[in-house]
Amino acid sequence: MGHSRPWYRRPWIITGVVTATLFLLLFVMPTPYYIMQPGSALEVRPMIQVEGSKNKEQGAFFMTTVSMREGNLLGAILSRWDSRYELLPREQVLVEGEDPVEYERRQKEIMKQSQQNAVLAAFREAGHPYKEQLLGVRVLRVLEKMSGAQVLKQGDVIHQVNGKPVRSPEDLIGQLSEKKVGETVRLELTRKGKTLTPEVKLGSLGKVGGEGRPGIGIEPMTERKIQTQPEVKIQAEEIGGPSAGLMFSLEVINQLENGDLTQGYRVAGTGTISAKGEVGQIGGIQHKIVAAEEEGADIFFVPADIRPGDSNEKKAIRTAKKIGANMKVIPVKSLSEALGFLKKQEWKNAS
Repeated sequence: MGHSRPWYRRPWIITGVVTATLFLLLFVMPTPYYIMQPGSALEVRPMIQVEGSKNKEQGAFFMTTVSMREGNLLGAILSRWDSRYELLPREQVLVEGEDPVEYERRQKEIMKQSQQNAVLAAFREAGHPYKEQLLGVRVLRVLEKMSGAQVLKQGDVIHQVNGKPVRSPEDLIGQLSEKKVGETVRLELTRKGKTLTPEVKLGSLGKVGGEGRPGIGIEPMTERKIQTQPEVKIQAEEIGGPSAGLMFSLEVINQLENGDLTQGYRVAGTGTISAKGEVGQIGGIQHKIVAAEEEGADIFFVPADIRPGDSNEKKAIRTAKKIGANMKVIPVKSLSEALGFLKKQEWKNAS
């Protein structure tokens, strides 16, 4: 009479159990971190269409990205030996009360604002006409612990505070700064086409000069309508965040003027852009340097370090040296500085 061996004496079962356990530990088990690593350097011309433009570029403009994903144990282990993997605590990526889906949604909204800024900055710099209509303050996110969370929702557009018009975040902050924590204000806002007039008790957003700074507890962004001649369309697909602003502006100007600012070079870069053309700091600069070098960039525009705590310029130069990059790292404070540099370059393909 035959007897089957118990499962623990069957090597293939033991191997399968061990393999499955290791897989779960390394790839599935959650950690309190996100992993950031080099993403891609993407040519921006296919993303931007300026009506009527017929210019041709001998080189190209590239925006740079980072790869950001929820961390696992394998990533945590690799980060100890490979500088391409950077561990970030979840609280540095997700704001309080935010989940990964909301984070992605917020990044895409920020990208839309960045595109508008890029177009405005480009038209202003190039001297082309445009119209900007400020419509109010869109609620990008509501802070959970503030009283505004009881009445406000993401996507609301605030138009008035106590009967006074609000056209931008600066307007809103200015009006609320005249109040005191604990006071109640009446808002006028639109939500899905309906006008609402809720009252909100002002909470404290932190102390300034010993007193609480009054606020309704939202992350605001400007709601506006832009009209340009010629018309500009930007399609950045699933990319989020504000850091492509500078490179978008350069490409828009290049098409507006039917020129070739690339001068035959592969020009990569990063940096937020304001409507006035100011270039601001971004995250993950060391990973973007790696992405640009892997794409064979000749020039890399990086936000200049101009405020205490800024580190883009320093990190970019240090990383480029560490990896032996051949490209020039050029710090800029504004769109006009980046244009000035490009216009001084010799034509790369000249004989």
